[in-house]
Amino acid sequence: MKARRIVTLISARILTAAALASMLALVAARAQQPASGVDFPATPAGKLARSLIEAINSGDRGRQLGFIKSGYSDSMLSESPLDEQVSELQRLYEQSGGFELRSIVDSTPELCRFLVRTKRGNIYVRMGVRAGKAQPDRLEAFGVRVVGSPESEKANTWPKEKMGGADAIKEIERRVERAAADDRFSGVVLIAKGNSVVFNKAYGMAEKAFGAPNKIDTKFNLGSMNKMFTSVAIAQLVQAGKLSYDDKLSKVLPDYPNKEVAEKVTIHHLLTHTSGLGDFFKPQFFQNREKYRNPRDYFPIFAADPLQFEPGTRWSYSNASFIVLGAVVEALSGENYFDYVREHIFKPAGMNDTASYSVEEVTPNLAVGYTRFGGNDPLGIEARRANWMSLPLKGSPAGGGYSTAPDLLKFSQALRGHKLLNADLSEKITSGKVETGPGGPARYAYGFFEEAKGGKSVRGHSGGAPGINSDLKIFWDGSYTVIVMGNYDPPAAQGLAGNIADFLAIQ
Repeated sequence: MKARRIVTLISARILTAAALASMLALVAARAQQPASGVDFPATPAGKLARSLIEAINSGDRGRQLGFIKSGYSDSMLSESPLDEQVSELQRLYEQSGGFELRSIVDSTPELCRFLVRTKRGNIYVRMGVRAGKAQPDRLEAFGVRVVGSPESEKANTWPKEKMGGADAIKEIERRVERAAADDRFSGVVLIAKGNSVVFNKAYGMAEKAFGAPNKIDTKFNLGSMNKMFTSVAIAQLVQAGKLSYDDKLSKVLPDYPNKEVAEKVTIHHLLTHTSGLGDFFKPQFFQNREKYRNPRDYFPIFAADPLQFEPGTRWSYSNASFIVLGAVVEALSGENYFDYVREHIFKPAGMNDTASYSVEEVTPNLAVGYTRFGGNDPLGIEARRANWMSLPLKGSPAGGGYSTAPDLLKFSQALRGHKLLNADLSEKITSGKVETGPGGPARYAYGFFEEAKGGKSVRGHSGGAPGINSDLKIFWDGSYTVIVMGNYDPPAAQGLAGNIADFLAIQ
């Protein structure tokens, strides 16, 4: 359902994978409210949620069209033809037979999250509705995600008590194996205590057609995790005296096509997603993927766009910002971006299986992504499909490269061990600087998230897209590193990573 889906959407669109993980954790914690007497709240988002469910449940195309015209924001209306949008609601009705409200999970004036059950098949679904900022009486986004019944969700709740070291690892293994057995996870889990690996296992298939299993060193698509490497590259240029975080884009990239934007935006803004730049995932990108191989190739997609807000006034995840940062790396280093990160980050860290491989290349031991996004499956209950059609031709400074769990451990060790940057800059780029949402647990740094777990600082980044989901969580005190990489849709891997990190934080 394209970018309107806020629960099963890809990180590149509306929410980041990390923000999605924290949202889903909140949902899981509150989803056990009783169904009797439950009604939608009388808030803007609650009223829109009621109208949306009523439109879907009607099964009537005319009524659904009327709701779309009167209830969707201008931005939603512009995303696709009306007929396609009606068909999406029709398909939700066909798959569900209509929805019954079971509980309100979370509610603010702008956001309503709730649990419903399908009338056909008794499938439980978490839904979220967001009211627009400019148009509070209109729907800005909505999303759906199939979940277990309240009883099964309760049974899957992780322990809150401290266990012995070996028992804690056995508990993690038991829960990962259950997720894999239920086909909720496919990938690799690696846990290091200090610098010693205490758990590392692979699950599921890297290539289903040939029955090729995932292995401990299988290469998975990183999604947005490449932003960490771009941040380190920028920091190395700062350390070399070639750049300042306060520099305006006009100083370091004087030929940037939008002069007005270049005079307002700083390197700090770009790194923290506070620049006001948007995204490059637009129709022209997907229609001409072969054109986009290097950072500057992307400029025609977004450079002429006006800023979404004044730099520094808001946080809004921006892939375009990291494309621009990749161009900055090239301009100041005199090297191609991909050559730079290979020579100055991957090689010093000993990361021999990390690169932005092109889909045209024959790359050994590469996992195929399997997705339920897109197509005609809004509830995500049909068979998974290979994600080739949604992949960029090649990764970018914003994401889409490949790596392995062992390589990500090497990266985290090189970063904490100051092999890539001095101690001050290692701290600077990974420590949180801006809030990512009201009351959210994570703060964004420079290409890293920082969150608190059990009083400990946990830093890293996740990545998610159709058939892509991985997460790196580094306990900054050196106690643990959690790496979960997978080839299923979000939140398959990051949900596990979050649960494992929460559990280890109390050990």
